[in-house]
Amino acid sequence: MRGFCGSWKEWTELRGHQSMSSLRISVAMCTYNGSRYLQEQLKSIASQTRPPDELVICDDGSADDTVSVLTAFAAKALFPVRVFWNVERLGPAKNFERAIGLCTGDVVILADQDDLWNPQKVVKLLEAFELHPDAVYAFSDAEMVDQEGAPLGEKLWDAIAFRQKLGRFSGPGQLEILLKQNLVTGAAMAVRASFKEVIFPIPSGWMHDYWIVLLGSALGYGVPIPEALFRYRRHATQVCGWRKKTFLQVSKTSLAAGQEDSWRKVDHFQKLQERVKSGRSSTQCPPERLRLLEQKEIHLLKRARTRSSTGLSRIVKVLGEAATGRYQRYSNSWYSIVRDL
Repeated sequence: MRGFCGSWKEWTELRGHQSMSSLRISVAMCTYNGSRYLQEQLKSIASQTRPPDELVICDDGSADDTVSVLTAFAAKALFPVRVFWNVERLGPAKNFERAIGLCTGDVVILADQDDLWNPQKVVKLLEAFELHPDAVYAFSDAEMVDQEGAPLGEKLWDAIAFRQKLGRFSGPGQLEILLKQNLVTGAAMAVRASFKEVIFPIPSGWMHDYWIVLLGSALGYGVPIPEALFRYRRHATQVCGWRKKTFLQVSKTSLAAGQEDSWRKVDHFQKLQERVKSGRSSTQCPPERLRLLEQKEIHLLKRARTRSSTGLSRIVKVLGEAATGRYQRYSNSWYSIVRDL
């Protein structure tokens, strides 16, 4: 319904989507020194063909003009805007946890402060939940743009090599793909509010988006939307740039992390398994998915022990783990083998 200028109520009545209109939509946004791009993002949210029922914003102690930008927008927005100021810095994951927790809608759409939403983003995400009433989360592709908003000629799913995995992203295949690496950025995601009791609290060391999608795909499933529903801005100051990294870049990061990081990953993953088995969800994790989680934990333990050894012992351990095929299924295959050696 392009070009329609009436109210959302008139628009839904025209289309006959009464069930969709019954869902209350919240947008959870986190801000931190984001005034450079924030006005454009807020404008894109306000320009949705189906406006959200509320926008909840948690600011993490901005020292620039973010506060004044948010205050001015909240005063003129045609939908409720609730802004909260953190007394102490929480960091991205805990700040999003707070923002999501303060939302009152049935579906919560996550929003970064520096992207640009296409006008149909809310509608398309809602349609995904309507078509998949049992889905825990949904996420879309995005157009990559530079810091000025100019197209980079690449889609997000191509940049992270997700499109080629799309055919296998169903059933236990979802979890297996995500256990190898996170391919869902929070900026592209919407989650059912009913899943909050499973998600919260987010353990330290986890990014909110990876935590949500792993739990969602272990206990339910997520819906990929092939359309680019927003423009993902890539710039130097963002927490995660979602770009391909060279083997040298990955190796440097891995070597700098040290042995302690390997054991922290084991601890983090054990917390994930505890949450999956905690019984908070109305559905149990299917046995084949539990086996995937167990194999991932074994792989992380083997890698942590390998990195704690030296010389011939390390080589033997790496080759032994490589023979199981777990490097290929749960890590970056031979890249990870070389790094461990």
